Amino acid sequence: MQKLYIIIIILLAPFISFAQVDDASFASEYFSGKVIETQTSESGHILYRTQLSDGTTIELDTFGEEIPVGARVYVEYFTQQDYYNFVTVNRVNPMIFLTILFVLSIIILARKKGLRSLGSLGLSILLLFGVLIPLLLRGFDPLWTTLIFGLVILFISIFVTHGFNKQSLVAFLGSFGSIILAFVLLSIVTEATFLTGLINDHIQYLSFEVENTINLVRLVSASIIIGVLGVLDDITVTQVAVVRELSSTEGIKKNTIFAKALRVGRDHISSLVNTLVFAYVGATLPLIMFISLLEIPFLILISQEFIFIEIIRSLIGAIALTLAVPLTTWLAAYVFLPAIKRDQKALESACAHHNH
Repeated sequence: MQKLYIIIIILLAPFISFAQVDDASFASEYFSGKVIETQTSESGHILYRTQLSDGTTIELDTFGEEIPVGARVYVEYFTQQDYYNFVTVNRVNPMIFLTILFVLSIIILARKKGLRSLGSLGLSILLLFGVLIPLLLRGFDPLWTTLIFGLVILFISIFVTHGFNKQSLVAFLGSFGSIILAFVLLSIVTEATFLTGLINDHIQYLSFEVENTINLVRLVSASIIIGVLGVLDDITVTQVAVVRELSSTEGIKKNTIFAKALRVGRDHISSLVNTLVFAYVGATLPLIMFISLLEIPFLILISQEFIFIEIIRSLIGAIALTLAVPLTTWLAAYVFLPAIKRDQKALESACAHHNH
């Protein structure tokens, strides 16, 4: 498995780079510091006396953000202007604690498969920040680029975690079909609804920074594809596992396996759709609270682009997940069932030999 990681990293190395902005007039560097006391300026602003990591002591204006004495902060120093700007409170330690807890819980519960899943997660993050985002910033088509790299990420997450076998292949093919459906639906909807892509402040800032070189509509569509990827492998791997377990019953027919596995899939998909929709609702809860106060007719409200995007994000994700269940189950039960049985027997034989 280590050799596999090394090979993948070597293959990706020529593409891995992070976008940087080179502007000497805004040259800056970052420092960490600790707030040692507070004082009030003549204008009534609270200033935070902060000792930086290099020993320098400065007066820091947080522009209204209250910080307790003893808190650690990050500041940005603009060299030409000789000016320190407050960036944010240092929140790294709680994040490190939760990350360690997350890793330990995965390893303790899932053991070797958990380690493989963490490895695939690391490679996926490397692809996202080291390859996909730089390519998008350089002007590559957001939707096609995300589709290709999304399939690569899906390949890694399924095959690295669950092994190179027919079961993983079926899960990947089922996920692939669902992603293609989401891609087609997004293309149709975005063409038919005259979207601009300007759905929030962040995407407007991005458009300004890259001088309008990115197709924002296709970028929003790409973000929907990435969101669907996050849950597809769960449903497809589970369906293949159900078919595999049912196939161990002597004398059971393929159509019976398909029908039973599909019933399990229906329960799974109903809970996942609920999860998917409420995940988006949770992410936009303040926005939902705000628009609930506005006296705007419902049909006009849902036609607003920033709301419309969130609705189709949920709907297309749910449609893709729904298709994944019968497609994956059919592939596993009718096309790959003999190969899946052989893989399962080989695994059981290997485990029995290891125990002896």
